[in-house]
Amino acid sequence: MYNVLLSDDEVLDLRGMQHFIPWKDLQMNVAAVVSSGFAALDYIRNHHVDILITDIRMPIMSGLELSREALQLLPQLKIIFVSGYEDFHYAKQAMELNVQSYVLKPVEDEEMIEVLQKVKAQLDHEAQQSRLESDYYKTLPVLKNNRLLGLLDGQQDGAETMDDLVLVQCGISPSAPQRVAVIEIDDVAWKLNAYSELEARQIVNQLYQTVLDYCTECRIWSLCRLSSRECALVLQMEELAECEALLSGLIELIGVRFPVTITIGLSSTAASTASIHTSYQQAKQALDYKMLAGKSRLIQFSELESGSVEDVQSLEMTLDALFAAMSNYRLVQLHDELENVFALVRRMKSKSTVYNFAIQIISRLDAYLAGLNENLFQMLGMRMENLDILFKFETMDDIQSWLRRRVFEISETLHVKKQKKNNKLLESVCAYVEKHLDQNIALRDVSNLFSFSPNHLGVLFKQGTGINFSDYVVEKRLEKACTLLQNPQYKIFEVAGRVGYKNLTYFSRQFKDKYGMTPGDYRKQC
Repeated sequence: MYNVLLSDDEVLDLRGMQHFIPWKDLQMNVAAVVSSGFAALDYIRNHHVDILITDIRMPIMSGLELSREALQLLPQLKIIFVSGYEDFHYAKQAMELNVQSYVLKPVEDEEMIEVLQKVKAQLDHEAQQSRLESDYYKTLPVLKNNRLLGLLDGQQDGAETMDDLVLVQCGISPSAPQRVAVIEIDDVAWKLNAYSELEARQIVNQLYQTVLDYCTECRIWSLCRLSSRECALVLQMEELAECEALLSGLIELIGVRFPVTITIGLSSTAASTASIHTSYQQAKQALDYKMLAGKSRLIQFSELESGSVEDVQSLEMTLDALFAAMSNYRLVQLHDELENVFALVRRMKSKSTVYNFAIQIISRLDAYLAGLNENLFQMLGMRMENLDILFKFETMDDIQSWLRRRVFEISETLHVKKQKKNNKLLESVCAYVEKHLDQNIALRDVSNLFSFSPNHLGVLFKQGTGINFSDYVVEKRLEKACTLLQNPQYKIFEVAGRVGYKNLTYFSRQFKDKYGMTPGDYRKQC
């Protein structure tokens, strides 16, 4: 509903418009009726008005004067003048005020309705445009993030899309030299372990907002969120020292304000945004080197030694294999993968690099276990502060020996938990089988009931019971048949039906294969 203010010093004209115009049908509401320009202006100062209908010629304050003052307060206000024929010379001044219409007295209802319909259409259009603009600015951060993600991932060509309004608002010029920085929060898994899930999420979101505010203060609008732990920046600064100062300042700021730190990987300088995907890959490779170089620092791709990228990638693959062997209780492979890891570690030149790498292994291990809904420190019965022990070891062999014991301990714990979980599952499956022996029992149906694939449940069942699922069902059916045969009130075909056999001949054959006699002979013997 649009609010309408009626202003006229002639009371009869006011009452006529108020009562004879179908305001509700026009989706309008007469908010107030006043008889002077001063009263109208006072109402506008304190209330929202969409349409002002006023006599152009009123005593003391004319309709023109009222309109000028009202438009200062409400620039979007729509104004309709009504006046006698002798005042039509005011029309030129009215048009200069961008007045919507000028209606002569005596006012014809049809003419006023037609004017109001046009004004309503204009208001509807402006409201729609306002909503579209509002929606656009609400979604602009998402649009910017998605567009930058596309550029970084190489899904869009930077030179072709740089005229896009979204990218222009990122402050990126296609021809300017650029570098990409990837920012990662360090040790989220264990450093935020002392907080609740909600508190940890709030800390991460506050950290991201701090990074965003810092970039805004530095007039950088190209921040792109990659994941809950990572974000990226496209920096178009001519001087490397300027980039280093900006990013180092951010690292220091986060370290002071938050219980976690950040590490930043920075690419080499590229001539334009056409190679932005390559720069992004360089920044990620520099960040990966955190495993060897340490955290809470700026790592530049240009600083990486020859072969260091390959070393990091090889270590990543070896750690993945190590953790897989640990979780699956493959102890021989676990030993071999540990040897492979430390064969790579022994190529490191400095003591600090070895210590940094050992800490990174623990960090990766903690994140891996978190994905299994396990807590590293609870499993080992230790606190994060206990990791200081790594810095007390004097040789590589000491570190390797300590880590081997811990990894084997975790593998054993996971195996025992898995066995207990499987045992509980098998108990439930066996109970279900024994309760439904008179029905058709298929592995596919039982696996669906317990939310497993038939193959996986079949393997678990064989490992836990030493017998195939189908053989187990037959065994339980025949055991129950033996019990029922001892009761003379059941005929043999009734016993067969009660244990799930619809074919008496098939039942007799399986019974004889199991016990060496027919069901009838078994009953006589009993």
